Amino acid sequence: MKSNLSWSSLFNPFTRIAGWQAFFPGLVGILAMSIIGSYSGIVFDGVIDVHFSNVDVLTALQYMGFSMLALILVFWLVALLLSKGFRLIDLLGTLTLSKAPYLLLAIAGFFAEAPDAQMIISNPGILLESTAFLVVTAITIPITIWSVALMYHAFSISCDLKGSRATVAFIVALIMAEALSKVFIHYFV
Repeated sequence: MKSNLSWSSLFNPFTRIAGWQAFFPGLVGILAMSIIGSYSGIVFDGVIDVHFSNVDVLTALQYMGFSMLALILVFWLVALLLSKGFRLIDLLGTLTLSKAPYLLLAIAGFFAEAPDAQMIISNPGILLESTAFLVVTAITIPITIWSVALMYHAFSISCDLKGSRATVAFIVALIMAEALSKVFIHYFV
């Protein structure tokens, strides 16, 4: 029996799922990662930012909410400029679901604890003493790459953009969304 799940589905599920079908699982995922992260000491305080920090659930949800608002707003504006036709719900759903890999980091936070900032300042080598901290930090890179790849496919498929035009638009939009998320968080949280 052939499995419907392939490796390509992990990086580009949006040929099969979009719109409301992607939005609801994505929404559950971002709510779960915010809540779990608030308890595990992981905070998602930007479109692609992940940090060790202890915040309450409400603050974690606000960080995620403003990050998602920035992500969707910027990509929607870019789609209006470049795409001949797209559905906002497809863009909303696929971008929301593209954050799912970060749930793994929220869970991984239970296995590592960042040293206190004062300890790091007095002895930066302390970061190398915690194997769990180093492992969680190391897995952050591939998980972020995975999420960014999902965001790219979400954007390019939802907006029917290809090639260098899609790539350049995506990079510019991602940088703008990250910056806007930081502005939102700074002023509203």
